[in-house]
Amino acid sequence: MSRKTITVFAATGSAGSACVEELLRQDVFNVQVLARAGGLQEKSSSGLLNSDNTKQQRWNDWQRRGVVVKQADVTDHASLIPALEGTDYLVSCVPLFATESQYPLIWAAKEAGVERFVPSEFGFIYDWEQFWPTDNAHKTAARQKAFIRRVIELAGLDFTIIPAGLWIEYFMAEPVAVMGDGNTKISWSTAQDVGRIIPHVLAHPASRNAVCPVAATAYLTWNELLDARERILGRKVERVYMSHADWRKVYAKTPDGPMKAIMGIGVAATECPEGMPLWAHWNALHLPHFKGTPLEQLFPDYIEPRVRELTAALV
Repeated sequence: MSRKTITVFAATGSAGSACVEELLRQDVFNVQVLARAGGLQEKSSSGLLNSDNTKQQRWNDWQRRGVVVKQADVTDHASLIPALEGTDYLVSCVPLFATESQYPLIWAAKEAGVERFVPSEFGFIYDWEQFWPTDNAHKTAARQKAFIRRVIELAGLDFTIIPAGLWIEYFMAEPVAVMGDGNTKISWSTAQDVGRIIPHVLAHPASRNAVCPVAATAYLTWNELLDARERILGRKVERVYMSHADWRKVYAKTPDGPMKAIMGIGVAATECPEGMPLWAHWNALHLPHFKGTPLEQLFPDYIEPRVRELTAALV
C-alpha cells in the first residue's frame, strides 16, 4: 500500500510545528506544509506570532529533511487547488480566532481530490457546547466550528475531529481560576502534545469520520494538576475556585479580545450538564502507547515560560 500524504496548514505555530516533527519521527506518512504567500494576514489566539525569518528557517530545515513546502494565497481557492493536489489528508492547525480561514481550504480540498480534512477544533466537544445556555464568545466559536464540520460533509470529504479539552498553558496564570470545585477529571492538553498526537490519531482506522476527544497531555482533576505543579515548582500555587456565576461575572467585565474568549471557556465548562462532560479520553482506548509530556518536564520547560509570555501578550 502506498503511503498517504499529509499536508499541514499553519505549520509554524506551536501545534503545527509539533505535528510536522511527529510526522517526521513517526515516518508513516509523506509530509507537506502549506505556507501562506507573503503579505497575507495571520492571526494568533495569544497575539504571539513567529517572525518571517523564524518561519523561513523552519521551512528550510523541514525541506532538508524531506518535507515539501508549498506556498499559496490561502484566501483564494484557485491558488489553493494546485497547492493541495496530491494531498490525502489536510490538517489545519489555525488558531481559534482564525477559524473562518478554513472555508477556502475546504472547497479547494474538494477540487484537489483531498480525501480527509482535519479542522483545527482542538478544544471542547463543540457539537455539545454550541447548545449550552449562556451566550459568550467561545459559544459563538463553537457554533462556527459545528458549521464548518457541516461544510466539510457537504463537500463530500471525510473528517477527523480531535477535541483536546483544556490547554494547560492558557489557565495557569496566578491566581489560577479553577472551574468549579476542581474535583472532576478532565482532559488536559498543551499545544505541543496536541501536535504530537494528531499523526497517531490519523494513523488509527477508528479516526475516519469520527470525533476523537483526547487527553493529549494528562487526564487529571484541577486539584491533581495544581498539586503536581506545586510539587514540581517547590512552592504554593495561588488558586481561586469559581462557580458558574463567578465565571459569568468575570466574563461580563472582561474587555473584548483574546482574554474574553478564554473567560468564555470557563463559562462553558462550569455550565456543562452533569452526565455530559466536555472532556473525554479517546486515546486511552485507541492509543494506549501514546504518552503526553511528563508534567515534571512540562512545567519548568514549557508551561512556566509560556505563561509569562501569554500573560504579557494578553494584558
